[in-house]
Amino acid sequence: MWAITELSLRKMREAAFYILVLISVVICVMADNADPITGQISQGSLFSFALSGKDIVVPPITIGTCVAMLFCILIAVFYSASEIPSDINNGLIMIVLSKPLGRVQYLAGKYISTMIMSFGVFILIEIALIICNRVLGLGSTPYTFALICRQFLPALMLIPLITITIAFSTVGGSMGAMVITVMYSLFSLVMAVMPLTVSLFPDGMLPGVDMLIGGLRYLFPNYLFYFQDSINNPLLIISLIVYTISVAFIFMFFTMIRLRRMDLSAIH
Repeated sequence: MWAITELSLRKMREAAFYILVLISVVICVMADNADPITGQISQGSLFSFALSGKDIVVPPITIGTCVAMLFCILIAVFYSASEIPSDINNGLIMIVLSKPLGRVQYLAGKYISTMIMSFGVFILIEIALIICNRVLGLGSTPYTFALICRQFLPALMLIPLITITIAFSTVGGSMGAMVITVMYSLFSLVMAVMPLTVSLFPDGMLPGVDMLIGGLRYLFPNYLFYFQDSINNPLLIISLIVYTISVAFIFMFFTMIRLRRMDLSAIH
């Protein structure tokens, strides 16, 4: 498993990867001078109600962190979608599995390597943001310890996102996985705010819709949980971590079943 992880992480040695990380750091530092994301959401929008903790005062999520999350999501989706299909197409997976290594260990190695890569880039950017803020005085919000801890909470969404993309890559290939993941994530975002939309209608106007929406919501992960101000105490953070692991486990279980039944011969 760790050999697969190391093999996949060798891609980080490419010059293009370092250039991408450097550009990401520069863009995030420049974007961090804008007001925090919570201050840029209209207080009359559905997103303000979905993300707001009402009277709860918590450190904001900075724009620099949001841009860093965007870069890490792109990296996570790209590598998650391409790793297994690429190994199947070039026949590497058959060579690897001919060794004393099971498909579960192979899958775990790919998952861990993508996690290390994505979180590694995110942590590197956050360190750069902290240094630029504390040393150079850049950024609109002083990086206190509480603010720094707050910035790492949204990064937890990478855990289920990587698992979901890997699962889709075993069904639709690399390009198909990217497209399906984007569409699935958009539907997840819509379903996250759908209950708020339905609540705006008068009672009885849409009979049965609440039950239907409530059932459909469980088919999609709620990424808004990772940005909500109401997640502000240890118990809720632990609950969010349990939720994250549960979603990741469901899709990882599906991927293991799919990988066991797949024809892994090279596609030409």
